[in-house]
Amino acid sequence: MKKIHIVVIIVVLIILGAFFLGNSQEEENFIEVERGSIVQEIFETGTVKRGDEVSLGFKEAGRIKSVFIKEGDFVERGEIIVTQERENLEISLREAKAGLSSAQAALEKLLEGASKEEREVVRAAVRSAESGLHSAEENLEKQKKVTEEMKEDAYKGVSSLLGETYLDAKETKELVTDLAREHFGGFVVSETVSGRRSRDIIRRSAEEIEKYRELVRKNSEYEEMDVALEETKKNLQKIVAEMDNMLDIAESDFYENKFTDTQVASLREYRRLINSNLGSVTSTQRAISSVMAEVDSMLSSARAQVDSAEKSLDQAERELSSIEADPRDPDIRSQKAAIEQAEARVEILERRISDTQLKSPVSGTVSAVTAREGEIVAAGSPAVTLVPDEDFYIEVDIYEGDMPQISLGDPVLASFLAFDDKEFFGEIISINPVGRVVDGVVYYPVNIMLEDYPEETRIEMTVDVTIRTAERENVLFLPERNVQRREGKSFVTVLEDGELIEKEVETGIRGEGRIIEIVSGLEEGEKILID
Repeated sequence: MKKIHIVVIIVVLIILGAFFLGNSQEEENFIEVERGSIVQEIFETGTVKRGDEVSLGFKEAGRIKSVFIKEGDFVERGEIIVTQERENLEISLREAKAGLSSAQAALEKLLEGASKEEREVVRAAVRSAESGLHSAEENLEKQKKVTEEMKEDAYKGVSSLLGETYLDAKETKELVTDLAREHFGGFVVSETVSGRRSRDIIRRSAEEIEKYRELVRKNSEYEEMDVALEETKKNLQKIVAEMDNMLDIAESDFYENKFTDTQVASLREYRRLINSNLGSVTSTQRAISSVMAEVDSMLSSARAQVDSAEKSLDQAERELSSIEADPRDPDIRSQKAAIEQAEARVEILERRISDTQLKSPVSGTVSAVTAREGEIVAAGSPAVTLVPDEDFYIEVDIYEGDMPQISLGDPVLASFLAFDDKEFFGEIISINPVGRVVDGVVYYPVNIMLEDYPEETRIEMTVDVTIRTAERENVLFLPERNVQRREGKSFVTVLEDGELIEKEVETGIRGEGRIIEIVSGLEEGEKILID
């Protein structure tokens, strides 16, 4: 009996162990969406250079407002030397701050909930949107009937036109056949060969016209009529061309006086008749095309009104549902995210306003001033050229694929191969817009100025640089390997209520450690399947 108890206990322990091991393994297959800071960096190796001059420019294009220096002036590091107009940026900053205040107020309102009066306003908006959708749908049905009548009118005469064209083509074929029998059956010369070829082409074209005329008689679909008109036009063009050839043969030296005046007149008359048919077919096609364009425009407009009304109703219903329900955690998080985005926009604009002041990255003498007050300068174009006291700088070749991330003023951390025990800070001071090809790959020279250099610095020394191109704080991120890409879009697999669901996400910058910013599509704490 004691042995049985021991066996039962062992079995239970095995089952429990398997259960917890399975859950542990299952947890190991997922990673949570985290929130934190991301730094996007580019790593390259450059060399120490000693240059006579350093060209400085603005990060963005803009109009020059003030120039505080002239050639020959000595400037200190950090001194403001040129400024751009920034009134528009200041207006945008005020708007961004207003947007931030609005987002903060919206969060407060969300937490407080809507008043009775506000709910009634939204209910009235729903009723109005329902009425608008009903009217738009009625209008669409009305336009469908009107446009159908327009199409029927446009195609109404096609069958009779093709019938008349067929009869004229048939008579033309018979005339040409008789003339060919009389004049092209004897001694073979180039004119007889050409005449027989024209006869055969006219015969085939007339038979094709008959075929498409029969097609329309049996099938009155608009698409079939379009095909019949187009093919009939092509065959009429062939007949006209070959009738011209027949007339040329009849008036040639070889056939001089062999064709009677009546025969030549008949050829001219039937050529005119076929050409008239061609004009009628072409005019009918143009008229149909014009009507169909108008029909498409009318229906597109009516459908657009329905789509707009449906969207308005959907928005009103969602707004009503939202204000009648208690605030949900996702809504609160979303509104907080909106506040964070507004704060980020304010920060970006403040940084852009700061960048309208061109500051000297080094102490030195002004050797050239190309910026003029009132002129518009392009981003990165030289505005001032300095001869720095610290005449060392770092030249780095940046791969063309990384260039969109590089900007003037980007902070840099550098370490010398010869002095690996210390790091030095600096920034990008110039970007050469002209690239150079190395082993089939395009690189662009970028110059970096450090705050200070080791006393033993020598030209052509090797320097490893880390360029910080972007930084995001308090953002969502994931390991990049867990984001799949298909057809230009990004997806992740999320564990939701015990099921695996694929969600589309919008990604941002890539950071150190191969992590990537998640701009939208996910929330903090969601579990993502590890790829």
